Amino acid sequence: MKLEHVREFVALARCGSFQEAADRLYVARPTLSNHMRALEQELGFDLFDRCGGSELTDAGVAFLDGMERALEAVDRGLDQCRELASLQEGRDCVVNISLRCSVFELRAALEKYCPCRYAFVSYDNKRPMLYPFTQDGADVMVMYDLDLLPPLRMEVLGMGLQYEPYGHEPCAIAMRENHPLAQGPLTRERLRGAEIAQLDVIESESWKRIIIAMLGDDMGLRFRLIPMDNLLNFWTVDLGDAVFISMKSMLSQYFARREGYVIRDLVDAGPLLMPRSLVYRPISERPCIAPVLDVLREHLCREGDECAK
Repeated sequence: MKLEHVREFVALARCGSFQEAADRLYVARPTLSNHMRALEQELGFDLFDRCGGSELTDAGVAFLDGMERALEAVDRGLDQCRELASLQEGRDCVVNISLRCSVFELRAALEKYCPCRYAFVSYDNKRPMLYPFTQDGADVMVMYDLDLLPPLRMEVLGMGLQYEPYGHEPCAIAMRENHPLAQGPLTRERLRGAEIAQLDVIESESWKRIIIAMLGDDMGLRFRLIPMDNLLNFWTVDLGDAVFISMKSMLSQYFARREGYVIRDLVDAGPLLMPRSLVYRPISERPCIAPVLDVLREHLCREGDECAK
């Protein structure tokens, strides 16, 4: 007995009309009629009283009752199988993550709370920001606030990616300990006209926009580009009369233990905060990224609340 014919019989019995059922099932009426005759021949009894149009016989009524319950069981079993297959697919899927912000904190959060498989994507600072997405190497990225970078935001949207602002990244300022700004609390007034060092291995124009947005566009800041082959050389770079503004975690890595340098993380007695964005492929395309996004959102939101305090 073909399951397809049983489903057609149930649909026909509910409609009460061969033509209406054929239209709903997207089959020709003669085809539906032939399928019902084949089903009756296989069963050995009539399902319809054709003298009365498409009315069910007594045997047809009993068969309908049994087949409706049977189809419910079949569909329920199929749904369970699909759900199990979906869960297995989620387990087998590896989500590729690129972290440009809160690297250490987010790694720890994912390790502790993420229920699915994931891998971190390494990136070349010389490459464009969205390079991992263009090479199908990244599914999720935590990065700078796209609302501060309209060209990058348009590029993200043009690639069909999703983005949402999430929390703030603590930033800080590194300088030589004999720098005039190192003496006393930092204020925006004291930073006015300061020379800001930038690395050519980092998206310098994007970071310049972010610094201006954090401190104010009326500060008269001057920017000096420091040529560098790779970030490892930053261990020995001499800032001279310039100051370097970046994420606090980065400055802790490169300057915290360097003799002759200091780090300041307060400006006007408040934290220096950079808004962040969460960029990801549509969940409809990659359902397995949903657990990763949940972990990142929860951690970024909590961390953003702590920074705001």
